[in-house]
Amino acid sequence: MNMVETIVVGGGPSGASAACALASAGRDVVLLERSAGPHHKVCGEFLSIETQEILRQLGVDPVAHGAVPVETVGIHIGRRQTAARLPFRALSLSRLRLDQALLVRTREAGADVRTDVAVQRVMRGDDHWEVQCADGPHLRSRNLILATGKQGLRGLRDSRDTSLVGLKMHLRLPRSRNAMLERRVDLFMLDRSYVGFELVEDGIANLCLVMTRGLAQQVGSGWPALRAHLAAASSQLAEYLAAAEPQFDKPLAVVCPAGGHLDHESEPEAYRVGDRLAHIPPFTGDGLAIAVASGTLAAQHIILGLPPKTYIAAARALTGRPIRLARIVSRLAASHAGRGLIIGGASLVPGLVAAVV
Repeated sequence: MNMVETIVVGGGPSGASAACALASAGRDVVLLERSAGPHHKVCGEFLSIETQEILRQLGVDPVAHGAVPVETVGIHIGRRQTAARLPFRALSLSRLRLDQALLVRTREAGADVRTDVAVQRVMRGDDHWEVQCADGPHLRSRNLILATGKQGLRGLRDSRDTSLVGLKMHLRLPRSRNAMLERRVDLFMLDRSYVGFELVEDGIANLCLVMTRGLAQQVGSGWPALRAHLAAASSQLAEYLAAAEPQFDKPLAVVCPAGGHLDHESEPEAYRVGDRLAHIPPFTGDGLAIAVASGTLAAQHIILGLPPKTYIAAARALTGRPIRLARIVSRLAASHAGRGLIIGGASLVPGLVAAVV
């Protein structure tokens, strides 16, 4: 049974960031990714200034891979809307491009990246981890970084709820509609759902939303049903979607937990990163930031020989405040009165949105 210093389970932004940072420091690391290659995933695809800085430290330039600028946020609640300049120049890049760029860079840094490898189970020994894979040899490691996103893994505790459904569709819009979205992200707060809309590379628009499971069942499956629901819920969305050409056969979907939280039942001997560590309410712009920041933070602790419990404390200090603030905004957006307060406050105090961001 092969023994390595660190095994990373999951090749998304958090796992790749951790493996890349470890390999760049000359450490022995194996990354296991169940997919054969990068693919589209449900994500808002928004790169905040923190995300951009960490990516560049790892050697990944999002602009070189086609990322487009985002400088304004629009907020739509019912027939009311307002807009504000972001306090930084954000970027937007599809997860297909981002994940691919990170895995390429991780290999270049010297990590052993193995794709199309399904991890079936992990087990804790006296002083090591045993990782059982569906095919190929089982592995042993001194450190385990868990970066499986919203997917669980046998052998580890996972008590989070799955009360929301995340959906995503890439769309090609007419030129006039594309012009409406240039350098802008539009957020729509609807009844029992939140929608984000922005351009990514090659003039494609990313429509990403989260809704309750009950509403998802009412809407039904498939793009025609989802488009009809969104058009009926918002006249602005109806205008965007009128002549939009879907780029996928059907919307991508994933179940996800409600609200924002840190995993308070983290396995004490594993380094959990990304969504396995913390989940922030959607459309706050910090999901990818938490992913890459937690990945590099876990790598730093391993390099310094610091245990997972020390890492968890540092991660909670790093992510606790934005999660608490985002939870407040999310709870306001969940009620009609709260949505009124949000749009009213943003309209009366133009700097409020930027301050919250």
